[in-house]
Amino acid sequence: MNPAPSTNVFPHEAMATHWEIAIAGQERDYARHAAAAAFRELDRLETLLSRFVESSDIARANRLACGASTVISPETLECLLISADIALATGRAFDPAYATPRTPDLAPDAPPFTVDPDSLTLTARADRLRLDLGAVGKGYALDQLAALLRTDWQIDAACLNAGSSSLLAFGAPEPGTRGWPAGLGEGASGREICLDGASLSGSGTAVQGEHLIDPRTGAPAARTTRTWALAPTAAQADALSTAFFVMSEREIAALCAAHPHLGAALSGPGERLALYGALQAAALSAR
Repeated sequence: MNPAPSTNVFPHEAMATHWEIAIAGQERDYARHAAAAAFRELDRLETLLSRFVESSDIARANRLACGASTVISPETLECLLISADIALATGRAFDPAYATPRTPDLAPDAPPFTVDPDSLTLTARADRLRLDLGAVGKGYALDQLAALLRTDWQIDAACLNAGSSSLLAFGAPEPGTRGWPAGLGEGASGREICLDGASLSGSGTAVQGEHLIDPRTGAPAARTTRTWALAPTAAQADALSTAFFVMSEREIAALCAAHPHLGAALSGPGERLALYGALQAAALSAR
C-alpha cells in the first residue's frame, strides 16, 4: 500500500496476518480512534472464525461427532453462506470443508455439515469436520471493518489491507483521483488499477508454498503462478482468488462472462498476464 501524504496508516496483527487501515481526509487523532475501533472488531471476529482459537465457532464445530450440533454466531453463519454461494458458482473449486473425511452415505457434492439459519445451529454430517474459513474469513472481516468505518465513524475514504494479499477500498485518497491504486502482475506485464467500492484479492504459492488443494480432486493445485480476483466484497474476492488458483483458464473466463461484476487476472510464463471480466475493464480504464 502506498498511501497519499495526507493519509494516516494504522497497523495491527490478527489472524496470523499483518493488517493495515489507511484513512484519508481525517484528522490523525480521529482516524486513530476509528482504526482502533475497527481493530477491536477484528479481534472479536477472530475469536469466532479462527480454527486456531479453541473456543471459536469453527474450532467447536470441528470437534463435533457425526450428528451432533453446536450453536454458531450470525457472523459465522454469514461466512458459511457466502462460502456456499462461491462453492456453487465455481463448481466446488472453493470448499472450506474439503479436507473433511467423508462418510460413504454422503453424496460427493454434499457439504459435510448443515446449518439452520433460524436456530443458528450447525450440525455435523461427518465423523470429524475439518472446516477452515481461512480463505474467506479475512475477507469477511475486511467487509465488516469497512462497514464500521463508514457507518459508525462516517469515514468516506479508506483502504484496508490484510496481509498484502487482500485489499478493500472505498472513496479516494486525494481529491480528483479515481480510487486507491492496486497492482496486478509483475515486470513488463504489470498493471495498476484504481479500487473504489470493491475488493482485490490474490492467491499464490510464494508465501505458503504448495498449500492450495483442488477440492474437486484432492490433489495440489497444478498452477504455479499467481491469480487475482476482483469482486464487490472482500469475502467474495478472497474465496474467488482461491478458487481461480485451481480452476482452468477456460472455467475462469466463463465465470467472469456470466458475472460481469467479477474480474480475474492470471499470471503466466514469460510475464504473461491474462485479464478477464471486470479486471480487464479496470486495467484499461487505468491507462
